[in-house]
Amino acid sequence: MSEQGQWSIGLRHEELRHNLWDSYQTPYVGANGGNSFTLPGFGLAANTTTLTTDQLAAYHNLNVDSTRRNSAASASVDINARLALKLDFNHLEQSGAKLMAFGSAAYGSTPAPGGEVVSILPNPTRYQTNSIHAALQWNADGAHLNAAYYGSFFRNSDDRVMFTTYAGAANAQTMSTPPGNDFHQLSLGGSYPVGDSTRLSGNVSVARNTQNDPFVVDPFMYITPSAADGNLKASLNGVVVTQHADLKLTQRSSKDVQLTVAWKYDGRDNQTESSIYNVQAIGANNIANYPNTPLSTKKSQAEAAADYRIDGQQKLRVGFTHDELSRWCKQYAVGGTNYAAGTNCVVAVATKEDKLSASYKVAASDDVNANLGYSFGKRQTTSDPNAIVAMIGVRGGDVGAVVGTIKGLNGGDYQGFYPVFDASRTQQMLKTGLNLQAAENLNLDIGARYTDDKYDSTYGVQSGKSWALHLDSAYHYAEDGAFTAYASRQYQQRDLTDMQRSIAQGAGAASVTAVAIPAGATWTNVLKTDELSVGLNLRQGGLLGGKVEMVADLSYSLGSSNYATALNYSTTTTGGITCADPRILSCGALPDVRAELAALKLNASYRLDKSSQVALGYVYQKLLSSDYYYNGLAYGYTPNTLLATNQVAPNYEVQVVAVSYLFNF
Repeated sequence: MSEQGQWSIGLRHEELRHNLWDSYQTPYVGANGGNSFTLPGFGLAANTTTLTTDQLAAYHNLNVDSTRRNSAASASVDINARLALKLDFNHLEQSGAKLMAFGSAAYGSTPAPGGEVVSILPNPTRYQTNSIHAALQWNADGAHLNAAYYGSFFRNSDDRVMFTTYAGAANAQTMSTPPGNDFHQLSLGGSYPVGDSTRLSGNVSVARNTQNDPFVVDPFMYITPSAADGNLKASLNGVVVTQHADLKLTQRSSKDVQLTVAWKYDGRDNQTESSIYNVQAIGANNIANYPNTPLSTKKSQAEAAADYRIDGQQKLRVGFTHDELSRWCKQYAVGGTNYAAGTNCVVAVATKEDKLSASYKVAASDDVNANLGYSFGKRQTTSDPNAIVAMIGVRGGDVGAVVGTIKGLNGGDYQGFYPVFDASRTQQMLKTGLNLQAAENLNLDIGARYTDDKYDSTYGVQSGKSWALHLDSAYHYAEDGAFTAYASRQYQQRDLTDMQRSIAQGAGAASVTAVAIPAGATWTNVLKTDELSVGLNLRQGGLLGGKVEMVADLSYSLGSSNYATALNYSTTTTGGITCADPRILSCGALPDVRAELAALKLNASYRLDKSSQVALGYVYQKLLSSDYYYNGLAYGYTPNTLLATNQVAPNYEVQVVAVSYLFNF
């Protein structure tokens, strides 16, 4: 409700239930959304692929779903013609669960599979988030200013989940859940006209995010805190301060030329103390000392662009951007193995990227419009291969050394390997489009885009490419009737090369699990993704004296991805090893992952009078999907320390009928 120009009050409530799984099966006794799961009478299982008849009989279906309830209230008041105050409050409740793998220790069990065993269980999502937004807005003579406060407060009703394991002398285990946190932000932004042809705008903000819930410990895994290990803290005392600033100057020197200069800064100052934590590793019967990693980042971007109207039909835009990103830990834990003073916590310490772009638009005639764009970007990353990241177990990254000599070196990867999001890269992109008024009542829009990526990495992603095509058409067969059709196709591919080595051997070793492999041997992987979408839409109005409008929409999409790996060395020199050799199992083509979706939507509205109308809608949707991933969750095919869930790739068919009444007053 509102009185225009004076005040307004609003209330809103909405609920959405997300049905996640109806094929999930488990022998555990516990409810969706609960925080306790037990295995009464199940006993121990040395091998989860050969359960007893009674253990198999304990399996039952459990539907997994999550529900969001969102309530909001808003109010605003215009203090005077220039000053206004706005308030918003939002309360979000989430209930239900999402599936998650629960790892537990199996040591001391009889029989004992040994090491870590895994159960996939519904992790409860009993969350509440309250958020507040208050803003004071000022407007005068083409200028405006906005001062605002935003606060968000997250709470979790369950700080832990108790569950029983099927192996281990201590069957009762504990898994912690996401901790609560508070977020406060102050911001100030606005714009101001500098003369008749120049405008300056900008924003600044500072925020503080804190999290200090008590640590949740598992009694079976608990280790008495030791001052020598620096493990005396009862909570994280996490503090992250973020800053943002941006400034933009737009200047129109003439009616044909507009210049833009912009700068943006984002900082993340992680002030959380880094400490060595003394923990019992669930994957091995030993003690581990690891630090938490308070990662901080700083990013700045400078941009300059010029828009030039060549004439009434042609426009040209040229732009240049420069990005810089740095990453560090303000203080990294000193103590424990491998974490001496001055140890760096991150491999990719800095990234710089320059990008040049140009676009051209032309109205060749009243019926033809075309555009062409090109961009070239160069990203250069400065890396520290001697950085030692936390919580790396088996593999060392130094070429020629025995694996495990320095855990966490180079992020646990071999020297020369860089993640795709950090690696130095050269990227080119070309896009074009054509809009054609083929006839008075027929419009066509055609577009294409192509990207090419090259990475400067010895190992890891070497290259990537993608292309996309689309065609949209609209045919107005009557004043109140239109028929539209569209089709689009997208394709992506990335090529990766890595060293062929066993995690149990050094990177420079000449064997893998007692099988000879040439030094420096590599394997190549190709990932391809293809998607096709088509659709038809019919809209007819003006029926029954202009009171009825009908809309019909039919769409179909098919997406698939393929993952294939090949060895880059001769198998004749390695004892006849092929992709099928169980000692390799790292090559060959996997089945396509597919998702096929068809949908039909019908809507009709009838206007009763100037203030009210009724509407009727119908939706039919069907999804068919296949994903080989779920084969590994079926009983008899899981690893022997993972309980099967018998989930299958999601397939569904849904029909919806909706009736609504709208009244305007």
